[in-house]
Amino acid sequence: MTVSRPGVAGPEVRVLALEGFRLLVRSGVSGAADAVVAMLTPPCADETPAVGAQDWTLEILHGPAAAPYDDTGDLVVCLPYSGRRLAVRDTAGAVLRLTACYRPGAPAAGIEVDVRARTTRLLVAEGDGVGVRWADWLARVFFASRLLAAGWRMLHASAVELEGRALVFLAASGGGKSTLAHRAVREVGARLLADDLVLVRPGRPVIGWPTRIALPADLDGVAPDTGRREHRIMNGWNRQRVLFTPAEHRQVLGVRSTGPTPCGVLIVVENPGDDAPVTAGPAAPETVKEALRRAAAVTRQQVYVSDPIGLMGGPRLADHAVTPPPEEDLAEGRPVARLAVPARVLPTAQVWDVLAPVIPAIGDRR
Repeated sequence: MTVSRPGVAGPEVRVLALEGFRLLVRSGVSGAADAVVAMLTPPCADETPAVGAQDWTLEILHGPAAAPYDDTGDLVVCLPYSGRRLAVRDTAGAVLRLTACYRPGAPAAGIEVDVRARTTRLLVAEGDGVGVRWADWLARVFFASRLLAAGWRMLHASAVELEGRALVFLAASGGGKSTLAHRAVREVGARLLADDLVLVRPGRPVIGWPTRIALPADLDGVAPDTGRREHRIMNGWNRQRVLFTPAEHRQVLGVRSTGPTPCGVLIVVENPGDDAPVTAGPAAPETVKEALRRAAAVTRQQVYVSDPIGLMGGPRLADHAVTPPPEEDLAEGRPVARLAVPARVLPTAQVWDVLAPVIPAIGDRR
């Protein structure tokens, strides 16, 4: 799919940077570049285009009128979330051309990957507010694919910054990671790094990865008329959550967020049962190993951003030069605490009082 570019005069131009990688975002669609920046900062820094040379360019342009998505006879890539599909159309002229469907029933958008120009173009019809959302996913693919190839590990965890150090919460699904991160922001003045995923590497800072924010509906500060509601039965009880984009989370709840932060303490969160007391203390090595193994089991999330077909010029999976460290190495030299708190009382339990003797930064804020 090709497109003329009469609307690119005076485009919006932004540059995002993270751990030495730089992406130039150029948009002829009003507000699209700003939306990408709102999703990716933090963890990325929003730089001026003159700072240095970019590694890749993402262009967001108006393309042909939207048509129903049809991938009959094409090579199709189905992404693991929300029914998103990519159909490979053509490779003529060393340009990979795809048709993209962001969700079932949405109009088709176009993607062109020009490796020689080191540019990916997203082509959306006038007024297509759904197709343009591919842009922030493509930007995330650019950074995540390169970090994963460089040896970073993705973990299912939440994290906050306190006194210049990251507190990383590890727990089973539904075990309270988001609740504790949100409470830390509200109650001890922390700044949010991540609600659901982090990228870590020995000797490097913790990177909070941008995803949707999912908070328990009964948490303090979550108004009943904000966000999108989700109801699920988990561990035998009705779990009600409120979903926000990172930008909505900051704007609606006034949450402060921050970029990559040196690791301070890993906190392994466990549910000891409904009638057990809330306790905290050092975590045993086997507890830490199991928590990290469980947190690293994020195959679908990694596939989602690993760029297996080269949409953002990412390293080919076969050419990854660095073998990620074993999970247990991620805790080497870092204090690890175990927090035992019944799941049903997570929103109100006195967790900071029991953690204060283990984590001095929390004690300083009480």
